[in-house]
Amino acid sequence: MRHSSTSEQEHFVGLKFLYRAGSHRDSPLVVLVHGRAGTREVIWTFERSIPAAAHVVSFQAFSADRLGGFSWWDMESTEDRALAIGRATDKVSFAIERVVELFELSPRKFYAIGFSQGAVLLSTAVLTGAIGLDGLALLAGFVPKVEGEVQILKPLEVFVAHGVQDEVVRIDRARSGVEYLRDLGLSVTYVEDEVGHKVGIQGTRALREWLAARTS
Repeated sequence: MRHSSTSEQEHFVGLKFLYRAGSHRDSPLVVLVHGRAGTREVIWTFERSIPAAAHVVSFQAFSADRLGGFSWWDMESTEDRALAIGRATDKVSFAIERVVELFELSPRKFYAIGFSQGAVLLSTAVLTGAIGLDGLALLAGFVPKVEGEVQILKPLEVFVAHGVQDEVVRIDRARSGVEYLRDLGLSVTYVEDEVGHKVGIQGTRALREWLAARTS
């Protein structure tokens, strides 16, 4: 197909995004989802950890945040959080489908990386069956327990990296999330670093190795 201009592409996809082409149409696809007050460029820093053979797309949230940047839902809103997460999940799911169509991809594997609020969005989406993934990386985030039955669409591997000194998402929430995922029977690789609300050196190295083993 003839690729359109950037503005036309973003209108077609429904969210602003950055895209890096992989080596083949069926190469793995890795989706990046930023946290609160983030942008598509901020989360793009993790692109360097993803093997060159993979397709990479980074989406930008649709709601301007009072702290700057954009967020997937308003943290100060009184709206039911499950509804807000569901709306964000629908938009990301739609955007993924459109990117695959736009660039004529047929990825044999599908992975996603979420930071903070993006980790909450992705973990909820996967556990409720809204998005099917082969692998999920959760960075400086937590995993909310799903109300009702957990629905995971395909065999799933999970990577979790968290800072022991994180004051935004406390380390005990990350550890509880790892236990929850393992209790669901999922394979979880877990790494801690002596850092705050970010991914440390050990976490970054482990993430790179985890991705290389699955997307090269």
